[in-house]
Amino acid sequence: MTILKSVFVVLLSAVTLTAFSQNVKNAVAKKFGSLPYLISTPDNYSKEKSYPTIIFLHGADRSNTKHHPSKYAARAGIDFPFIVIAPSCTGGCSWSRVDLEGLLKEASSEFSIDPKRVYLTGYSMGGAGTWANLKKIHKYLAAAAPLAPAGGTTKDLCKVKDLPLRVYHGTADYGYNNSQKMIETLKECGSKNAKLMALEGKGHGIWPGIFSEAEFYQWLLKQKRE
Repeated sequence: MTILKSVFVVLLSAVTLTAFSQNVKNAVAKKFGSLPYLISTPDNYSKEKSYPTIIFLHGADRSNTKHHPSKYAARAGIDFPFIVIAPSCTGGCSWSRVDLEGLLKEASSEFSIDPKRVYLTGYSMGGAGTWANLKKIHKYLAAAAPLAPAGGTTKDLCKVKDLPLRVYHGTADYGYNNSQKMIETLKECGSKNAKLMALEGKGHGIWPGIFSEAEFYQWLLKQKRE
């Protein structure tokens, strides 16, 4: 009975991991403490090289695969040289309480992450999570890009005034005014690298379009931490 139970657990785990990495190429499922995450690598990945890396925060749909950047890049035929770390914040999880610094360090111990080219992005709830976390891990980041962030506070925002930052927001979206306020605050702090990418007349769901643009990834790759 114990053996059968053990076999069942192993099979269930295998099914869970397969579902977790569904439709994301070169992806493996991991856990950092109690936090599940998916990590994917570029084609022809080699441990002998180092790779630019995106930390990707999902929205309130609670899916770290549905809008995974690599899927949109593949559909658009865009070269995608990134490792992607995609944590899964479900149940009572909040992005503001997730230890992305610890997660990045753990992933870096196993995968060939270029420490000078780490980027943080996320959409909607994950956009707000990008604002919250870049204040905590900005020293590890080369750039950040909140997409349609569903929130964000100006408290301690001057900490990130030197970080290259693009905020993508539709002008018809409910959070647009807050994104304006965030960028204005950064400029008042002396930032010369923060820009609001205003999408005229667009509503909330802008991220499929952004993740399908080669220029978005080209901008990230131009940013490198000193």
